[in-house]
Amino acid sequence: MKPAIFYFVHAHGNGHRATFNMFYPALSAYFNVIAITTNSDITNYLRSKHEVEVMQLPPKYPDSYNIPEHTFSKPFEVTPYAIEPANRAKALADAIIQYQPKTFYCDGLPELAIIVRGMGVPVVLIHLPGNIMNDPTQVFAHQLADHIIAHFPEKLEQDDYQFGSKTFYSGYLSQYSGRDLPNVECNEVNNVTVLLGYDNYDEQVLKNITADYSTTFTIIGNKRTYNLAANCKQLGRVADISKAISGDIVISAAGQNTIAELLSLNKHLILLPEPRPYNEQEVHAKVLAKNNIALLAHEDFSATQWQDVLSEAKNFKPSNIGMVQKSAPETIAKRLKDWYA
Repeated sequence: MKPAIFYFVHAHGNGHRATFNMFYPALSAYFNVIAITTNSDITNYLRSKHEVEVMQLPPKYPDSYNIPEHTFSKPFEVTPYAIEPANRAKALADAIIQYQPKTFYCDGLPELAIIVRGMGVPVVLIHLPGNIMNDPTQVFAHQLADHIIAHFPEKLEQDDYQFGSKTFYSGYLSQYSGRDLPNVECNEVNNVTVLLGYDNYDEQVLKNITADYSTTFTIIGNKRTYNLAANCKQLGRVADISKAISGDIVISAAGQNTIAELLSLNKHLILLPEPRPYNEQEVHAKVLAKNNIALLAHEDFSATQWQDVLSEAKNFKPSNIGMVQKSAPETIAKRLKDWYA
């Protein structure tokens, strides 16, 4: 029988589930994978997508509990003094006793990594960019982790990261890596795509971005229709961005999964970082700009500034060779096999 491994899948955003989709086939070759979740949406998604056993932990918040603002200044600051966290820990302990996992692969929630390590299970922690060193919970989770895995190249690590000696850098993972790229309008510099990262995007920002009326802008991801000029095509949500993107240049948020996918599609990136708890998008985008892999923009850019950065993007030669690794899921799975199977 294959040894068991617990894989925690965070519910926030699409990046965590996309990573699981790529990683699960490789990992299940060596392990009996039990997905751990805290959210019914991600639980239902995983069960519909894969033949995988999923254990959903009970909520740690009492009913009608007002979750305090997370300041990242003290450990476990949003864990209430209540019985619910104990019920969650008990469910996790019971599962550990039942399955006896060889390791806990933690893609988010450092609190769970700390609890599991205290129960005698090795932890493999997924490391993201950002100002995590200000958060005692994150620091402790990184300290106790047996191994840390970063899904980006080592050259893109930030200067203040303290755990490089036990971090394995896999390179970016993309669902499009190795696929035949679809036939889209890739050679026309006057076609630009805008990927919206969240629902209520500021219309004025989009108007500034699209103020060059000699350029056609394809806007993907909008849940509502914006009052934009005739040079804009608004597609809304699409099933496959690789088939919807028009042109070489893409303006996008700086989420790690999105960056990986766009690099694997050979796009020239203008990154527009969104606010995040650890400022991870801003931090990672600056490193990418410093390494000549992407261009950096900000929401307060005027229409003239956007025209300047778009003009720069048309002649941009990114240093993006080797950033995305097609074999990264298999490489990580083999590492875990060597460490724990």
